[in-house]
Amino acid sequence: MINHDQGKRERSVPTSPLAEVIAPSDPAGAHPAPDVGEPNGQPHPSSVNFTHSGEHGIQAYNLHLNGDQAIPVPVTESDADYRASQDDRFVPPRNADQWYAASKLLEEYGIVVLCAAQGTGRRTAAIRLLRTVANRPAAIFDLDPEWSKPSVRPLPKEAGTGYILDLSDLVEHPGERLGTDLVGHGAELRKNNSFLVILATPADWHGHWAEPTLPFTIRLESPDARDLVTAEFRACHSGDRVPWLDRTELADIWKANPSARAAWRLADRLLQAAGPEQIQAIVDEFNDWHTEVEKLLSRNRARGDDAQLLSNRVTVWAGALLHGGQRRSVIQAADDLLTRLGLERSSVNVLTDATTSSRLDAAEITRDGDRAFHDKQKEGLPAAILRHLWDEFPTQHQLLREWAIGIAADRTVPEEDARLVTTALWRLSVHRHDRAILDGLASGLKGPRRMLAVEALTKAAGDAEFGRYVRDRLRQWMDAKNPSNDKVDLVIDICSGTWGMQQPTLALTRLGKAAGHKPYGSEVIVNAFRRLALQRPDDVRKAVDQWLSDAESRPDDETMHRQTLGSFLAVVSSDEGTDLILNTTHHSGARLRIIHAWQKLLSTDAAVDAVVTQLTRWHDRFHEDPDHREAVVDVLADIFTPPSLRPGLDRLMVTEQSAIRPLWREVLVLAANRYQASKEASTP
Repeated sequence: MINHDQGKRERSVPTSPLAEVIAPSDPAGAHPAPDVGEPNGQPHPSSVNFTHSGEHGIQAYNLHLNGDQAIPVPVTESDADYRASQDDRFVPPRNADQWYAASKLLEEYGIVVLCAAQGTGRRTAAIRLLRTVANRPAAIFDLDPEWSKPSVRPLPKEAGTGYILDLSDLVEHPGERLGTDLVGHGAELRKNNSFLVILATPADWHGHWAEPTLPFTIRLESPDARDLVTAEFRACHSGDRVPWLDRTELADIWKANPSARAAWRLADRLLQAAGPEQIQAIVDEFNDWHTEVEKLLSRNRARGDDAQLLSNRVTVWAGALLHGGQRRSVIQAADDLLTRLGLERSSVNVLTDATTSSRLDAAEITRDGDRAFHDKQKEGLPAAILRHLWDEFPTQHQLLREWAIGIAADRTVPEEDARLVTTALWRLSVHRHDRAILDGLASGLKGPRRMLAVEALTKAAGDAEFGRYVRDRLRQWMDAKNPSNDKVDLVIDICSGTWGMQQPTLALTRLGKAAGHKPYGSEVIVNAFRRLALQRPDDVRKAVDQWLSDAESRPDDETMHRQTLGSFLAVVSSDEGTDLILNTTHHSGARLRIIHAWQKLLSTDAAVDAVVTQLTRWHDRFHEDPDHREAVVDVLADIFTPPSLRPGLDRLMVTEQSAIRPLWREVLVLAANRYQASKEASTP
């Protein structure tokens, strides 16, 4: 607990000239000081009832601002992988012996590692294992870890529960004890009739630390692609299309036996087809239009020189990046890349070069009004061109990223065209798991164009697989000691936007960290918490209470205190947040934490001006509110019970005409009486 008369940074203030308004020994209204409250969880006699916060009080909730945790996310029947794991749909992996061993190993160890490349159907297989294992768990959860390094310590062990933990794309190697600790963790799960399935990739799951897990590590393969497509047809009541799979157009695909992800994509496209006459176009698209792209990039190779070939290729790439953008933007992007490649693009060079129409025609880019498009009949062609560019020229990624992001950042490019660029880039980054593209968007788009980065990262954060990396990056940026203000604002906008509404638990932790990098009372933080308080009030209330509790239990953690106090002040700086917080004061434990937070803010020099602003707002809102005035005065009196805090009330209590505001007189009198009663109660 925070001592009433002390804070980490005591303010040295003179005795208030208003001390005479306090009746120091008046027993009327005497009330114990906050530390002498009712037993934890019991209602406080003076409670506030506000409509914004819902009808339930604070519940136990594990949402820490700092420290390792693993947040469980329910796997529901609406989940695509859950549906794919059902009896009428599931196709086991090709290595059947390993698959059947997996179930036995899960039974024996309580844990199994499915080691396979992404896109092989690992998560579907994990759900299937948990649904069919003997004594199957009553509920299944994905674990979304918040940690600096993988560890078993934050992993839950609830009875009768199945967990899935994706440990792919590890940023750094785990500690040497992780494998050994996982063995012990599995044994603990087994005692509780619970299970854990870990998803990993061969590139990550190796080394000395992983050796203890080898007895329960399964090298998983994709299901047979044709069997999977057949199962999808029948599950979607389209069994009449199964004979299509014998057509010659699909023969090479079955020979290649692509991954589960690719097979599902093929099944989806075939299910959408109007008839078998579309199969060839679907196969071309499935093969990422590779033949078409090669033709575009090699057009006129025999007749033109290298400069003409390069100019044509650059226009093809620019058209893919800006598919549907203005012709001028496409040509501008093409010229910019040529300049970056060292080709002179002065007025003389431009005017003696081919005309815009000729350049677009050579790249097979058509015009619709002022807009430029690659072949609209070839669905997905622009994205395929960009993937081909990244695949075929891997040594030029940095140059290509800087070029593409530079186009989006260029204020002479219309915003709607710049948005086409950022949309194409975030899709490319997700497809390739390319972290550098997203990092480049975050650092390269500033000012008015920052919102394009917000949009792109918001979409990427919600991606089923790659989103975990984006979420980790948002957290890592806020864990840095001195992140740039642009990065902080970017994270705030993402966390208080659509992603924050969809995943408030994850967004709130990052928003709380961001609050620690902003001045107390920062408008951007206040508005962010207000938006979440309006849409996800229960999550905000639970998070703030957890943070206040953690801060009291770790008094020496300066970073946590700064983040917590900044977040708390931001929440109570809006009417919606104020109602949310005040409505929890009928629970003694929460009430004490709220009072201590105010007292700590009043004792922090950097926060005082913002605190006075908000307390003034409280006065203006509640001093003539017959329904809530008494309860608010009751809370304020608890806050100002310590005498050391009362001199700071001068700015609140006296009007410009030197009149004393009645509400604050009442608060001071009540606070003084409570302090006196507390002293008398503690005297032997």
